[in-house]
Amino acid sequence: MDETPRQALRKAARIVVKLGTSVVAAPDGALNRPALASLAQEIVERRRAGKQILLITSGAVRTGLARLGLPGATEDVPTRQAAASVGQIELISYYRETFARFEQPVAQVLLTQADIADPRRYLHLRNTLSTLLAQGALPIINENDPVSIDGVAIGENDRLAALVAAKVDADLLVLLSDVDGLFTGDPRTDADAELIDCVTSITRDIERYARESAGGVGRGGMPAKLHAAKAAMNAGVYMVIARGSAPRAVTRILEGEAVGTLFVPRPAKLRSRKHRIGFAHTPRGRLVVDDGAKQALLERGSSLLPVGIEFVSGQFRQGDVVSVMDSADSEIARGLANYSADEVRKIRRCHTGEIQSRLGYHPFDEVIHRDNLVLLQ
Repeated sequence: MDETPRQALRKAARIVVKLGTSVVAAPDGALNRPALASLAQEIVERRRAGKQILLITSGAVRTGLARLGLPGATEDVPTRQAAASVGQIELISYYRETFARFEQPVAQVLLTQADIADPRRYLHLRNTLSTLLAQGALPIINENDPVSIDGVAIGENDRLAALVAAKVDADLLVLLSDVDGLFTGDPRTDADAELIDCVTSITRDIERYARESAGGVGRGGMPAKLHAAKAAMNAGVYMVIARGSAPRAVTRILEGEAVGTLFVPRPAKLRSRKHRIGFAHTPRGRLVVDDGAKQALLERGSSLLPVGIEFVSGQFRQGDVVSVMDSADSEIARGLANYSADEVRKIRRCHTGEIQSRLGYHPFDEVIHRDNLVLLQ
């Protein structure tokens, strides 16, 4: 009998577990100590059973705001960054104390966008995490928000978790939050909304469900989790979205139980370079293409030529990552731009033979070469 995707999780040896803000902290910012203690015990049990686990934690901002006596919700970036620097100490102190009860050493790893996007830093990150695992330590990872130029990005830790899972060749990524998984609607308002057990490809319907489904109280929401799923699936990593308060959720997932929503990886995973292009960078702009260009990209593996570009948004430079969107505003690809935004605006809708006359130079035929393009559908 063929093995089901859920049964395949029993063989997962290296697992990344991400704790959402709602799992880590209560609405008032106090640490959710009973839940965290239970999860700590569960993680230690799985490690002693031979599993390698990396922990990614959210909650620094909410915890820090509470410690500073500030309101629990603010969009002011300096305030959020300051709160994160306070909350990081609170979190790591608690994790160290809690895991020490089980004689489990922990290590703190704080990352920025530059650490993820730069190939050399990414290699050092991989080596550091692999060494920590080999020495029996539990890596506890978070975004280094206080020094992040772009501030506390929405959904950053969901994306961070998927990128770390890809880099360390994890078998499974588990996102624990305050939702049971991906639904066909918002279960809080739609009585007919159903939990989706398994996703094998990110279709238009799945993207729509993510927009309509309950996204929890964190800053990422379900769309951010779906983007993390794309990154994981393209890296050959299984991913599960589940409720953190569900009894022994991690253990049950690893035993093959139908907990949460399972995302099944693609048969052929992206190579490291293309995975970085597709998921490690924040796109600097958007290129909207016509149906003919979309078909050429998705069905024939073509490069993106200027004639197929209808609209350009954002300000990007040559070499920046940009999103390729279809006419329905669905992201179909990402890639490295051969031209700046202003240059693309001048050559959009023109044939390659017209580039010279429009720009006065003609270094490339393609706006994005297929070797620098990652398909997302």
